[in-house]
Amino acid sequence: MRFLHCAHAEFLLVLPRLTRTRLGIALLALGTTLVWLSAHAFDALTVTLQAGALGAILGAAAIVGDERDRATLTTALAHPTTPLAIATGRWLAIVVPAWALVVICAMAAGWRTDGVVAGMIATAAVGSFALALVLPLGRGVALALFLFMAVAGTFPPERLVDLARPGVVRLTAASAMELGPALWHYREIATGDVGAVLHALAWTGLGILLTSEFIRRCSAR
Repeated sequence: MRFLHCAHAEFLLVLPRLTRTRLGIALLALGTTLVWLSAHAFDALTVTLQAGALGAILGAAAIVGDERDRATLTTALAHPTTPLAIATGRWLAIVVPAWALVVICAMAAGWRTDGVVAGMIATAAVGSFALALVLPLGRGVALALFLFMAVAGTFPPERLVDLARPGVVRLTAASAMELGPALWHYREIATGDVGAVLHALAWTGLGILLTSEFIRRCSAR
């Protein structure tokens, strides 16, 4: 029970970030753009996946991307809590607004229950991955991850590998798309692919565990 209370306390960080920073405006702009694209280029499944993944990355930048967020980790551990509770609470603060964005975009672009489920699961995985990267490395990584997920993350890695003279950069990007969270893979969740679901759940747990380990090391300094 104490774990849940501690995680909830960390989750409450999202409220001032939504109202007092640019996070709320950024999510609104993202949702508006995706709804517009749904009428011109994107199908409903793509819209829900992009809403969840990109919304989670924006949330990570706002919730844990500032230098002060890392500086306060030792202060946060001054009260009875654990690194895992902090990581879980901040993960929830990242993904809950993105989940709301998934639902709103799905309602506007054409509701598909399987697409919403896929978007929710993809949000959990990408949000956890973004948390593990952005907390130690800052907002610059969030920007790079946002662009990568928006542009390259929707394409299967075979598209890059099959190019003539793929080169080290393209091979690296293809490997990242194959092993890491990628929207091309999570599209298969909508068709009931168990492997895609397990891949997303594995990244969800791994990202939270890596974040909790980083927080533990910060508190030990």
